[in-house]
Amino acid sequence: MKIDIVKKNIILGVDIGGSHITSALVDVTSGQIIEGSWKRERIDSQSGAEAIIAAWCTVMQDSLLCAEHSGKIAIAMPGPFDYTKGISYMKGMGKFDALYEQNVRALILGRLSKVASEVYFINDAGCFLQGEITHGEASKYKKVMGFTIGTGFGSASGNEGVATDADYWQYPFLGGICEDFFSSKWFVSKYVEYSGKLVINVKDLIENADNANPLFQIFDEFSINLGTFLARIFKDHHFECVVLGGNISKASPLFLPQLQYHLKVRSMAVPIIISKKGENAALIGAACSI
Repeated sequence: MKIDIVKKNIILGVDIGGSHITSALVDVTSGQIIEGSWKRERIDSQSGAEAIIAAWCTVMQDSLLCAEHSGKIAIAMPGPFDYTKGISYMKGMGKFDALYEQNVRALILGRLSKVASEVYFINDAGCFLQGEITHGEASKYKKVMGFTIGTGFGSASGNEGVATDADYWQYPFLGGICEDFFSSKWFVSKYVEYSGKLVINVKDLIENADNANPLFQIFDEFSINLGTFLARIFKDHHFECVVLGGNISKASPLFLPQLQYHLKVRSMAVPIIISKKGENAALIGAACSI
């Protein structure tokens, strides 16, 4: 009987990205990743449907064979996607065009029927925050906002332990939209504007920093913009804390003190939590969502 209970609590969490897939078995009672089950591989999102599904399933099967489990798979999937029916509607987005109008659930189960029985799909933006409010520092708060800042700008709202996509990437901001200001392309373009030098990405910008370049000026400007945005949406949502994830959050020493100062000036006593779970938050959040 004990073995059955353990198996029931072990769910495969999967994070599908435009260039990668990550999967791991998750103990949903503790939020822990089962040792040895974490797998990650690059994916050619421009290839055919059969090749994409085969690549995904190879990674998922590798994880599933690591320990006893419930047979359930929870996938954090970008949109547009019919999460209930399991049908992809991504087209013209530079990824997974070959899966357009395909029943992705049926395709996955067709390959993994010997090791899995159920496949669930959850919006990827909500999964990050779900992982944080279920088994992270944000679990003690009722109203939480979560943002992933990286190649794009992901956002989610958490209320009473349930996270949903907030869709703030397209929110009007400073004459554009949020994604124009809170993503790696903004940092790269600002660096070029201020220094006249090209960098590949934010990691490259930080690693090649010296006293003569505008790194600190750029992060100061970023903190002002983020503080302005948070103050604006706080008027409507009155959230109790903010969780930041994504690759740019790893550079928090360069912007967090300034951000906290700008919020304090605006009388916003809201704690800012930098995710310690990293990309595992989406895996945990997906598994805990079903």
